[in-house]
Amino acid sequence: MNIDDRKRIILEAVIKDYVKTAEPVGSRAIAKKYNLGVSPATVRNEMADLEEMGFLEQPHTSSGRIPSESGFRYYVDYMMVKDQLTRQEESFLEQILTQKIEDISAVIQRTADILAKFTNYASIMVAPPATTDNLRHIQLVPIGHSQALVIMVSDVGGVVHKRIDLPESIRPEDLEQLSQLFNSNLHGNPKDISRTMLSSLRTELLYRRQVIERALEAIEMAMGGGYQQKVFISGALNIVNQPEFKDFDKLRNLLLVLEEHDLIRNLLSESSLKEVRIKIGNENEAEEIKELSLVFSSYEVEGREKGRIGLIGPVRMEYWKASASVEKVRDIVQDVIKKIN
Repeated sequence: MNIDDRKRIILEAVIKDYVKTAEPVGSRAIAKKYNLGVSPATVRNEMADLEEMGFLEQPHTSSGRIPSESGFRYYVDYMMVKDQLTRQEESFLEQILTQKIEDISAVIQRTADILAKFTNYASIMVAPPATTDNLRHIQLVPIGHSQALVIMVSDVGGVVHKRIDLPESIRPEDLEQLSQLFNSNLHGNPKDISRTMLSSLRTELLYRRQVIERALEAIEMAMGGGYQQKVFISGALNIVNQPEFKDFDKLRNLLLVLEEHDLIRNLLSESSLKEVRIKIGNENEAEEIKELSLVFSSYEVEGREKGRIGLIGPVRMEYWKASASVEKVRDIVQDVIKKIN
């Protein structure tokens, strides 16, 4: 649906003022603030037309108007220009996120914290599970008499471990040799460890078959998807402080949503996500989040998706700033993870 230039200017003015104040916007304020060269009555008529088109709503008969979800959607799809971060803002993000750190889980947590502080919304980072399609390191570590831990580290810093029993004949130095053998098979092929490779290891290590079988069962359990993506959430209080959530029931529902990591994973589970995606209010499938909006994207290294990064906030959201921030932070994180790998 196309709208003329004047209506576009008025729609943008209502959105920007409402996002800033959380209050309905009147025609007189728009006419005065934006110097449209027309009377408040003309602006009021244009706002009435926008309401008929479904882009504005009037909460009370005597009040001004607020954007509807359809109005936000039209603005995001056809009118919005992403904010350009200043050089100072970019430098700040780069300086914080590229500080030397070797634990990628810590990078992801730091990213969530910085994104929340930078935008004043809640941030979400979803890291992939530590599965054998992205194993970086395997270690067998003795833990007391006749037991060991099989520790698996993924290329994004996720760690999965499983306890196994050992024959009494196995010594700590045997476990170290087995660890070296696993990792020598991973070396040069960190993106994939196939069941064929596991089978060849079994053949090569028949004389230690009992230990290897138990270790490989632990690895294959990870390969079977037994471990979930890890969810990092930061800045929940940023949403709590928004005027939309002064109502106790709304606030309680919001806090419950942020605790539901399975729900968060599902909300961000879209495939083939190359660009920043924006879901506004009722566009979210889950009933619990229909009063919130999501701005998110995937982050990749060497063309392979490593996880998701995003923001969650009220429908009255600075989408132009949120999308630019997610995009910039995503790009920095991709570079950081690539360097660590």
